[in-house]
Amino acid sequence: MVARTIVSALGEARRSRRWLSDTTGIAYSTLRRKLHGDVDLSVTDLARIAAALDVSPAALLPRIDSTGEVAGPER
Repeated sequence: MVARTIVSALGEARRSRRWLSDTTGIAYSTLRRKLHGDVDLSVTDLARIAAALDVSPAALLPRIDSTGEVAGPER
Protein backbone atom coordinates (compact mmCIF):
# COMPACT_ATOMS: atom_id res chain seq x y z
CA MET A 1 0.00 0.00 0.00
CA VAL A 2 2.81 2.44 0.83
CA ALA A 3 4.63 1.49 -2.36
CA ARG A 4 1.53 2.26 -4.44
CA THR A 5 1.25 5.66 -2.76
CA ILE A 6 4.91 6.38 -3.55
CA VAL A 7 4.47 5.38 -7.20
CA SER A 8 1.39 7.61 -7.38
CA ALA A 9 3.28 10.52 -5.80
CA LEU A 10 6.09 10.03 -8.33
CA GLY A 11 3.57 10.28 -11.14
CA GLU A 12 2.01 13.40 -9.67
CA ALA A 13 5.47 14.96 -9.35
CA ARG A 14 6.31 13.83 -12.91
CA ARG A 15 9.43 12.11 -11.64
CA SER A 16 10.88 8.74 -12.54
CA ARG A 17 11.99 5.85 -10.40
CA ARG A 18 15.52 6.49 -11.67
CA TRP A 19 15.28 10.09 -10.40
CA LEU A 20 14.05 8.82 -7.03
CA SER A 21 16.91 6.35 -6.86
CA ASP A 22 19.48 9.03 -7.67
CA THR A 23 17.93 11.52 -5.24
CA THR A 24 17.55 9.13 -2.30
CA GLY A 25 20.72 7.11 -2.77
CA ILE A 26 18.70 3.88 -2.83
CA ALA A 27 20.10 1.63 -5.56
CA TYR A 28 17.75 1.50 -8.53
CA SER A 29 17.41 -2.30 -8.45
CA THR A 30 16.64 -2.20 -4.72
CA LEU A 31 14.15 0.63 -5.13
CA ARG A 32 12.43 -1.23 -7.95
CA ARG A 33 12.04 -4.32 -5.71
CA LYS A 34 10.76 -2.18 -2.83
CA LEU A 35 8.19 -0.42 -5.02
CA HIS A 36 7.10 -3.76 -6.46
CA GLY A 37 6.53 -5.08 -2.93
CA ASP A 38 9.24 -7.76 -3.07
CA VAL A 39 11.28 -6.08 -0.32
CA ASP A 40 10.01 -4.06 2.63
CA LEU A 41 10.61 -0.31 2.85
CA SER A 42 12.51 0.76 5.96
CA VAL A 43 11.68 3.85 7.99
CA THR A 44 14.88 5.38 6.63
CA ASP A 45 13.76 4.63 3.06
CA LEU A 46 10.40 6.24 3.76
CA ALA A 47 12.07 9.35 5.20
CA ARG A 48 14.44 9.67 2.22
CA ILE A 49 11.63 9.18 -0.29
CA ALA A 50 9.38 11.69 1.47
CA ALA A 51 12.20 14.25 1.52
CA ALA A 52 12.87 13.71 -2.19
CA LEU A 53 9.18 14.17 -3.00
CA ASP A 54 8.94 17.15 -0.61
CA VAL A 55 6.11 15.58 1.39
CA SER A 56 5.72 14.48 4.97
CA PRO A 57 6.46 10.79 5.59
CA ALA A 58 2.91 10.62 7.01
CA ALA A 59 1.58 11.58 3.58
CA LEU A 60 2.90 8.26 2.27
CA LEU A 61 1.33 6.14 5.01
CA PRO A 62 -2.22 4.83 5.15
CA ARG A 63 -4.62 6.49 7.57
CA ILE A 64 -6.73 4.51 9.98
CA ASP A 65 -10.31 5.72 10.36
CA SER A 66 -12.34 5.74 13.55
CA THR A 67 -13.42 2.13 12.96
CA GLY A 68 -9.83 0.93 12.70
CA GLU A 69 -10.02 0.43 8.94
CA VAL A 70 -7.44 1.71 6.48
CA ALA A 71 -8.81 4.94 5.04
CA GLY A 72 -6.12 5.72 2.45
CA PRO A 73 -3.08 7.99 2.34
CA GLU A 74 -3.10 11.38 4.00
CA ARG A 75 -2.68 14.23 1.55
